Amino acid sequence: MNLLEQRYRFILKMLPAPYRAEREEEMVEAFLEGAGPACDEQNARPSWREVASIAALAVRSRLGGLGAGPRYRAIGDAVRLVALLGLGYQAVIGWIATAFSLHILGYLPGQSLVIAPGSQMPELLSIAKSLVWIIAFAALALGKVRTAKLLTTLGLLYMLVMAGIDAFTWPRTVIDSAPHILATMVPVLALLTAYHPDAPVRRSPPMTALPLGLAALYIAIALAFTNTWGMAVTPGHPAVWVASWIDPQGVTVAALLIAGLLCLMRDTTPAWRLGLAIVAASMAAARSPLFLIDVKGPVQPLAITLIIQSTALLTLCLVLIVASLRVLPRPTVPLRGGS
Repeated sequence: MNLLEQRYRFILKMLPAPYRAEREEEMVEAFLEGAGPACDEQNARPSWREVASIAALAVRSRLGGLGAGPRYRAIGDAVRLVALLGLGYQAVIGWIATAFSLHILGYLPGQSLVIAPGSQMPELLSIAKSLVWIIAFAALALGKVRTAKLLTTLGLLYMLVMAGIDAFTWPRTVIDSAPHILATMVPVLALLTAYHPDAPVRRSPPMTALPLGLAALYIAIALAFTNTWGMAVTPGHPAVWVASWIDPQGVTVAALLIAGLLCLMRDTTPAWRLGLAIVAASMAAARSPLFLIDVKGPVQPLAITLIIQSTALLTLCLVLIVASLRVLPRPTVPLRGGS
């Protein structure tokens, strides 16, 4: 075994053991044949293109789709569930933000907020940004995976660019926006990795209307509590104890806790438990009270509420992971040279 072959075999360790047991020898032979005279070089190495292709194959095989083993199919289904729930959450937030922007612009009934002439651009930009996530979720629900990937990538890039621009003018925004960016990146990465060519794609046209319905229900409940479009409460106000649970993220936290408990009480699949665990962890990051650092004024009630929410979500995440590992099928490694 020459040095190049050893390096190929080392890189192939990224692949799952069952996959290597079936195809490692064939892949090594193909790589060595493609290397040609390079095999005899003293310090021959696999090309970066080959390393990248093996890494992509490793992700694709571990996030199994059609024809994959039970263990990797369950993991793949869990990550695809993260993408669906995460984009659904972004779509609901997008509809709420769109309604708020239309209210500011005077297109919805109620007491209109006063804005200076020519200052509509921020609200129009907010509507455009929200529509990206709304259409992305609708595209995924309709089975248009490529469209969903393109839109979510553009939405995430826009968020990163704006965060980078803000960081130059106010470095503190890095701390304030990091949890939200992380929570947004999780479903986008799940979409880009788990929806590969072998992934099952379920089309559900009625699901495209679900975020709008949830947003309308939330706005109705929020208005019943506050009688205003603004949900902001100044730090230290007694109502902050309630406001931290009825803002969009607070309602999502409560929904995740209830869903997680139901998964633990019922005989749910490992995919649902793993998927909810990942979503709970990302939402725990979004509810991090880091933005309260150096904030002047009484912020104890808000900080305590956020710490309780994030701790509850992280605890739920750990319990769901442990529960899913107990029922997750073990990988079966076929014998080399036969079945």
